[in-house]
Amino acid sequence: MSCIRRFHLSVFLLLALAAAARAQAPDPASLLQEMTAARLEPSRAVSLKNLKLGTGLGMLYLDDGVLIPSTPVGGKTVEMVFLGKGRIGVEPPDDIEAGQLELFTGGTRLEEEFTEMVMVLGLDAATEAILRKPKVESLDAALARRAGELFAKWKGGPERKVLNVDSAVLRDVVGDAAYQGFFAAWFRGGELGDFLYLVEPDAEEQVTLGGFKPLEATEKEKRKASRELERAQRRGRLMGVDLDELLLGQWDTWLSASLRGRDGKVNPGLATFEPEKYTLDITLADGDLKLTGRARLDLKPTVRGVRTVALRLNNDLQVDKVTDGSGAPLFFLRAGRDLTVFLPGAPADDERPVVVVEYSGRMVEKDGGSYALYDTQEWYPHAGSVDRAPYDVTFRWPKRLELLSAGRRLDGGEKDGARWERRAFDIPVAGFAFEVGKYRIETARAGHVQVRLAFDPDVNHMGKEAREEITKTVTDSLTYFEEVFGPYPLDEMTVVTVPRGFSQAMLGFLTLSSLMMTDLGVWNLFLGLEDRRTVIAHEVAHQWWGHRVGWVGYRDQWISEAMANYAALHYARKKLDWKGRYGLGPTSGWQDSLTDTTADGRVIESLGPVVLGQRLISSRSGDSDAYQAIVYNKGAVILDMLARTLGEENFLKVLKQIVKVADNRSISTADFLSLVERITTTDLKWFADQFVYGTGLPEVYYSYRIEPRPDGKWLVSGEARQQSPYRFRYRAVKTASGGFDVAREKLDQVQMKGTSTLVVPVAIAVYDPAREGKKKEKAVGNAMVQGNIMLQGEKTDFAIDVEYEPKGFWLNRNDEVFGIFFDGSRNPKRILYFKGLDAAAAGRMAEAESFFTQALAAEVESVPDPGAARNKGLLKEEGRLTDAQIEISRSRLYLDQGRHTEAKESFDRARRLMGEYRGWFTEELKILESRLEMSRGVYDKAFKRLNKGLLRGGGLDSTEGYVLLAIAAKETAHKEAFEEAIKAAKENGADVSVLTGGAS
Repeated sequence: MSCIRRFHLSVFLLLALAAAARAQAPDPASLLQEMTAARLEPSRAVSLKNLKLGTGLGMLYLDDGVLIPSTPVGGKTVEMVFLGKGRIGVEPPDDIEAGQLELFTGGTRLEEEFTEMVMVLGLDAATEAILRKPKVESLDAALARRAGELFAKWKGGPERKVLNVDSAVLRDVVGDAAYQGFFAAWFRGGELGDFLYLVEPDAEEQVTLGGFKPLEATEKEKRKASRELERAQRRGRLMGVDLDELLLGQWDTWLSASLRGRDGKVNPGLATFEPEKYTLDITLADGDLKLTGRARLDLKPTVRGVRTVALRLNNDLQVDKVTDGSGAPLFFLRAGRDLTVFLPGAPADDERPVVVVEYSGRMVEKDGGSYALYDTQEWYPHAGSVDRAPYDVTFRWPKRLELLSAGRRLDGGEKDGARWERRAFDIPVAGFAFEVGKYRIETARAGHVQVRLAFDPDVNHMGKEAREEITKTVTDSLTYFEEVFGPYPLDEMTVVTVPRGFSQAMLGFLTLSSLMMTDLGVWNLFLGLEDRRTVIAHEVAHQWWGHRVGWVGYRDQWISEAMANYAALHYARKKLDWKGRYGLGPTSGWQDSLTDTTADGRVIESLGPVVLGQRLISSRSGDSDAYQAIVYNKGAVILDMLARTLGEENFLKVLKQIVKVADNRSISTADFLSLVERITTTDLKWFADQFVYGTGLPEVYYSYRIEPRPDGKWLVSGEARQQSPYRFRYRAVKTASGGFDVAREKLDQVQMKGTSTLVVPVAIAVYDPAREGKKKEKAVGNAMVQGNIMLQGEKTDFAIDVEYEPKGFWLNRNDEVFGIFFDGSRNPKRILYFKGLDAAAAGRMAEAESFFTQALAAEVESVPDPGAARNKGLLKEEGRLTDAQIEISRSRLYLDQGRHTEAKESFDRARRLMGEYRGWFTEELKILESRLEMSRGVYDKAFKRLNKGLLRGGGLDSTEGYVLLAIAAKETAHKEAFEEAIKAAKENGADVSVLTGGAS
């Protein structure tokens, strides 16, 4: 009995201690007041020399300076300012991050000096050790003033808000175990300009390094942006956003990575809570459709000792109240889309805390008679990073409108003049969405699935034929993908057309862009509008790739999007009739999108591999949609290549097995590749390294011969050479005459190795005499022999036996393989020109000149493409413009050799050949003409042309041009233009140190 008494006494003491601890937990509201009122305390300033501080993947060196702490928050000093001489070094953990660091900073590791830093340090022991350093007896007044200005700028600036530093500081001070290692620093005064370094313990990739590329907005543009912001906020949009934040610029992630353990293994962070269930109660007001919501989140702790819940909610929605499950109010902090909720204390392992958020705002946009949900994902608060949970959702809305949503209908009707409906998912799903508006609703069946289609006025006006095709494509693709990938997990699907620029799929709920459902006939070709049938197939495929099989993080999202694109591509080949259509499918134009160039001469494809996901959207991609080009287009093309390598039927069986194994779970890129390897017993390291984790669009030059064999058959033999695509790095150089010029260095974008492998489709047009056909088929062939060959390493010889006489030969005829193919046998002029460019880039001047001369004399087309109409006028025009290109390249070659007279002659010939046409020659002509003038000492003309073209909205965007402008501005004493040109040249990776007298 006494033992039992002692046991109860122990429990009592533990409960009492827990209650006391909870009662004494720091009050976040009071702490926030302390943080808001925080100021620097010069009296506590310390002198630092040769201090080294390890933070995440970085090392901070405070070589010589003064550190001034801010007033404590909750008794802890967290924020401080350093002025003096410091450095930060960051070593990228892998080749991908090294490549990204080089993209934005010019170096594959960071070693940057700074003179000013604001630091937020959640390492208590480190802070105490630093503040024990020698005190500054008398702090210089100017230094103290500068530190105060810097701290005020940091506290009131948008960077702090964007990084959600207030929340991080509070989470650290209230004692959250996950936030004791938080670190943030804002660096200033170095060559790279302002940049930020962050260690965020609960992020999967805790370490982030990057900076904002400021928007180059004039005062007039800022005033316009301010007016537009005011108008948006009057409509209930962009609430909580200020102009400074709007104009901050494009965030560029220079490096992002998980921390490593002592053994070197990756140790990713973990969201501290995951949702176990969402219960939503949503009302849309009559008239303006203002959304009022109550969201109950049942949560599961994933990290011990944490009392703060990180939620995400659209900026335009105002949080009115946050409570726990019993209705007791909870303190919360809002910063943009980040909503941090503070529980009374850290829950026990078996405890399931509840957070209830009441919120409101405008989420539905109206355009004429059409409506669209403004944010399809964060219209309710989300928690966690996995974020898969069951849903129970009740809607109330004006009865004049229809509301459609995901989930199984449980109940509904009319009450108090409004309609209501309750819907639910019993299984964990990745998101929930709805749409409201005026629709024409129709139904159809796809096997066991009841399909409900809601057509908005825009699509309804397209007519019955359009609606029938949309319906047929939904049901056909759904049925087909069930055969290919396995069962669709529900018995119903809702499809809604919506007037916005993107389509989207939730489980059982598809929204199709009205614009993307438009069929303009031949205008689709000119406007680049994808065939609506493959758009629909892509979204239907997401039911398997995105929902049945989810993706773990942003590096794995490509699996979902690329697989949906591959599925749509496969469906189009197998099931669609393209007669009378223009063939614009999910990967149409992929080569053009990936080979588009940036200002520093890189092709879009080189900006990063598919696993970089949303990080591909950066200032380096400019106006190009690098994310779409690389994740969607390249991703689908490389999956198509993988299917060809493994055999398409085998690949589809593998995918079906993956869906079965990973059903209702999220997988990573490594998981996906591992599953394919295990199922097929195939080593895919070469494929992953080259196409998934690597960049570089191989260029393949091939030539061939067609010869009869003694036995009456035929032989097609030849060779194919893989070559690395390249770009140039530019630098200003001194000339022998004492002036300046621009030089360039060739940089290969991928190294061709013996393992560089491409499985390439072969097509051979042959004439089979036994087949009856039209007379002209004797010249172009009446049958097609198809197969695959493997290209490996730099050079591959091939020999193919053919039974009948070949009339045409192609590698990668339909652009299915991830590479650019050049037929040297068919297009000698262009191939010789390309060979000249390659030789010039490699510095083989004499060889390049010889190739250019041969190219000028060669035919445009020596072997006609069988079956293609041969327009002599167009061929002549192509030859004239190609010759103009060749002369431009010869002019540049002569300039590089100091042969100025010949350079001018080639330049003049190029202009004569072009006649009135300039087109895409414009930039190259202006750059080359300016360089020719500068070689003769005529700097003023060059300056006016380049200044107008580059800095005054004249349509030029060229790294080489910025270097030339800097030279011209220096020689003509235009100081402001010189500084602008130097800055732009440096940002694009050019070396201009010879012009500035220092490091580039």
